[in-house]
Amino acid sequence: MEDILDVEKLAKLYQRRYSYILDIKNITDELSEALSGEDGTTAEIILDERMSAIERVEDSWQKIREMGEIGPKAAFDANRLIFCAPDEIEPENEDEKAVKHIRLKTQLLIKELQEQDKFLNKRLAREESYYKD
Repeated sequence: MEDILDVEKLAKLYQRRYSYILDIKNITDELSEALSGEDGTTAEIILDERMSAIERVEDSWQKIREMGEIGPKAAFDANRLIFCAPDEIEPENEDEKAVKHIRLKTQLLIKELQEQDKFLNKRLAREESYYKD
């Protein structure tokens, strides 16, 4: 195996991760609706589905990290493309541009999802919420 980071494959993995996070967002939307209707049974089912989606995100993140472990050169490129903040990436080719674009898009989606989670947590836990004001 060569010590070269396959950036095209990396972009595909990031796209897959983005899709999984989008699934979490959609499932969280469903959860909000179920909780609005006071439907605890449906909410439990949706929470299980959400946990499975989170596990898929974790698995995809593990695969992304493993891409930089094939050797020192791949590790250097991986550090630049995987572990630097997305807005700090200076792409050297189209595949790297794709990685940067997907990571920026994912970052925005994660922030949106965090806000949604914060709202749900406050609503459900009230005084015991981690986020209480």
